[in-house]
Amino acid sequence: MSADRLRLREFRQDDLDDLAAMVADPDQMTFYERPRTREEASGWLARNLAFYEEKGFGFWVIELLATSEFAGYCGIRPLELDGASEIEIGWHVKKTLWNRGVATEAAVAARDRACGSFGASRLVALIPPDHVASRRVAEKIGMHPERSTAVEGEDLVVYAAAR
Repeated sequence: MSADRLRLREFRQDDLDDLAAMVADPDQMTFYERPRTREEASGWLARNLAFYEEKGFGFWVIELLATSEFAGYCGIRPLELDGASEIEIGWHVKKTLWNRGVATEAAVAARDRACGSFGASRLVALIPPDHVASRRVAEKIGMHPERSTAVEGEDLVVYAAAR
């Protein structure tokens, strides 16, 4: 799967260093409760690899075509939200690539694959109300704010789009 400047590919175990460095950076984790340890990143990676086996999809590495650089991740995963089964779309881009359209380009590719290859009829994104950049990405890919919710005590806006 590729777009103009990037491709989305499945995570591999050897992506742990790049993932761990990104999620340990306080700037990168501004909209999360705290930065993550290498062990937490390893656990996230293991759960994501299990999604590939169980569902055929998960979050994918965003890789820049020109350099093969790890640019972050974007993809879809199953989610239980407010008593309903949903498919969540999410993105997280390295800060060196912020404000360059990478998240939007990756989210378009993930959305199209979710609806095409995996037959998703609805996608949701959970976004902190004050995360303006992420809300813009959701809107650019055709999502609209649907409602507010709280997950583990965190207030979030549920963005949704139906195919």
